[in-house]
Amino acid sequence: MAVMEQDNNFQLKKPGPADGKKMWDLVKNSRSLDLNSVYHYIIMSYHFGNSSIAAFNNDELAGFVTSYFPPDQKNTLFVWQVCVSEKFQGNGLGKKMLCHLAKADLSQKVTYLEATVTPSNKASIALFTSTAKALESDYKFEKELFTEDMFGDAGHEPEKLFHIGPIKLN
Repeated sequence: MAVMEQDNNFQLKKPGPADGKKMWDLVKNSRSLDLNSVYHYIIMSYHFGNSSIAAFNNDELAGFVTSYFPPDQKNTLFVWQVCVSEKFQGNGLGKKMLCHLAKADLSQKVTYLEATVTPSNKASIALFTSTAKALESDYKFEKELFTEDMFGDAGHEPEKLFHIGPIKLN
């Protein structure tokens, strides 16, 4: 796995399938994010590793962002999940990874970042808002993309679209 960027604390790399279980463990230990199967994280890393990022502190996974380009939005990077280990929270790692992806030389040019966020997820709203400001870009917490009833009896809040862009610092 090639290092994309390195500073004193973290190496930013493209995740690979071998990182899937570590990603799953990180989400499981977060106790706040939706936990997908281990297979999901392996597949995300395999198919979308080039548009995702993992941050390592020495050999320890400190955080990751999984994202992809939706087929009908060639210049939009859709952020699936952002996870930072509790041990490494509070130092801007989530924003650093998102900004790196927005400015990276990916297979396609990133003009917009999008994600879905529940209205009560203040941490994610703050993360995406501060990322937009760091990218000197406009942002809006938009329409309800996925309604509560789409989740059935799961008791899941609706997911609203958070839209950042156009990104000016590419």
